[in-house]
Amino acid sequence: MIAIADFCKAMNTAWDASTLDATFKALWSDPTDTEYPVLNDEEALGDQPWPYVVLDQMSQSTSSRMSAEGLANREIRDVLVRINIHAKAIDGDSRTAKGIAAYLAEEVMKVFGGHPTISPTAEITLDNGNFLITQFQNDFGIRTGPDEYQWVVTYLFRLDVPVAV
Repeated sequence: MIAIADFCKAMNTAWDASTLDATFKALWSDPTDTEYPVLNDEEALGDQPWPYVVLDQMSQSTSSRMSAEGLANREIRDVLVRINIHAKAIDGDSRTAKGIAAYLAEEVMKVFGGHPTISPTAEITLDNGNFLITQFQNDFGIRTGPDEYQWVVTYLFRLDVPVAV
């Protein structure tokens, strides 16, 4: 499997191994809904239940290359990822859309990194290559509608992948 497809599979596996799906679905009008995923790749369906996440791979770059006699050529790749958390106000919940989005961003940071007091729990395992480190980059909120809010969390994932020449 090629590096980015392998990485996307590993991210989905790490997400599924966490409690994030249950955390988000607990806020859905029907928490047992299995028709829609919480984690979406690049875009969500129009009738997606709220809150939900859209995962964007923003860029990738090769920071170094290495080879040694008798060993596979390797590259260190940096993959910049944006996790977009979309939330809206919920009837019966005293939190605003911003408060819900911030709470969910904190839960994501507990899993992937960036939380101020809790070490990340995600295990990212590639089929081809090695996951080296996650670097939390930034988080910020954006009001997207009268009762809607988006919280963005960005990460740099560093990978060590084999490359045939």
